[in-house]
Amino acid sequence: MYLPKHFSQGDHEDVRKLIERNGFATVLSFPKNERPFINHLPLIFSSTAGEQEVLIGHLAKANPQWKHFKENPECTVIINGEHTYISPRWYKSGRDVPTWNYAVAHLHGKIELVDDFKGQVEILKQLSAYFEKPSKTPWEFELPSDLLNEKALTGAIISFKFRPEKIEAKFKLSQNRSDEDRQGVIEGLALERTDEMSTAIREMMSRNE
Repeated sequence: MYLPKHFSQGDHEDVRKLIERNGFATVLSFPKNERPFINHLPLIFSSTAGEQEVLIGHLAKANPQWKHFKENPECTVIINGEHTYISPRWYKSGRDVPTWNYAVAHLHGKIELVDDFKGQVEILKQLSAYFEKPSKTPWEFELPSDLLNEKALTGAIISFKFRPEKIEAKFKLSQNRSDEDRQGVIEGLALERTDEMSTAIREMMSRNE
């Protein structure tokens, strides 16, 4: 990833929050003598003691990616965070060109497959509890009758744990502009944009002021 120093984000908590807000990840595996294989999967941080930095997820057993990981556990996870268009009209220093502000993270590490019944059920419980949390009446995890049989579940899906070894995070929030230009962008977003992405970028920029 092209990562100019002024856009590099090294704050661990900010990167973790980015991942937590944007859990639908792009997952790359690297099968031998083939192009990278790309999937899109929901991932969350594990709530299991001692695994707070581990990301967990699952995929269909019919999906060939798990076989890639069995042969080569190397994996790259891309987190596409909030992003928005920045108009040059908002700069207070004069005319310029449009750009795009955004936050993204590339996580490199290894996948550990979890194929036993008990381990998979635990991961499914954590995933459903996490994504049901915002609901006033959250769904309580329960396997459908056709998956209560161990062979049925492990034949339908396979779960995994991803341990990041290297994280590259880029928060492009107009850090290369003057203070007055950054303030102009914040004001422009506040006046002209009400969508969630633009609001999130504006709030991120405001925290960096």
